[in-house]
Amino acid sequence: MVDLLIIEHEVDSPPGSTLEWARLRGITPLIWKAAHEPAPCKPEDVKAMVICGGSMDVFEEDKCPWLKEEKSFIQSVLRRDVPIMGLCLGSQLIAEALGARVYSMNTWEIGFIPVTMRDKEAPYLLNVFHWHQCTFDLPEGAELIATNEFCKNQAFQWGSNVIATQFHPETTEQWVRECAAEVNDSHQGLVQREREMLASISLQSTLQKWYFNTLDRLIIRD
Repeated sequence: MVDLLIIEHEVDSPPGSTLEWARLRGITPLIWKAAHEPAPCKPEDVKAMVICGGSMDVFEEDKCPWLKEEKSFIQSVLRRDVPIMGLCLGSQLIAEALGARVYSMNTWEIGFIPVTMRDKEAPYLLNVFHWHQCTFDLPEGAELIATNEFCKNQAFQWGSNVIATQFHPETTEQWVRECAAEVNDSHQGLVQREREMLASISLQSTLQKWYFNTLDRLIIRD
């Protein structure tokens, strides 16, 4: 059995702090580099799964034919009620697997931008890290758990075993610094530029705490 399968699509969207969370919890993850190799295990062997981000889109199977195998794998794991966390592209792959539409917003959302976490007892603002220009419709039966005015569907929960975030809670400070250096004039929309992004980097610690707590509730389930 695989305690935690991490699906990684490219080096620019690594597992990030997911690896630190796993280390602290005594979990040895298995990383599947989906663009370069076949699935390293069967869906029925997966006890929990995290699906990372990537620059490709879910509707680009012509450019990325390996997406077909990954989508089939995700659908098989979903049918087994396994805990799954989807991050950015990962959230879009889950949304599509659940029958929802994924599409381009034709604009970017980049940097530390707050979302409203729709906690049933007390909704609150959380500054999260974004790097996306696509979004998804809310899958049937899913609960919207995060939103903002720029991109309505920021995160959802489906049942008790699936959480998907359009934003990147797994980023590390080094990752944010690398992203800050990559922002350029082609990125238009709600976009933090390098200086502003670097000035916001302290927000990463609060975001990581939220991510670790979310993984604990989803996967550890004490």
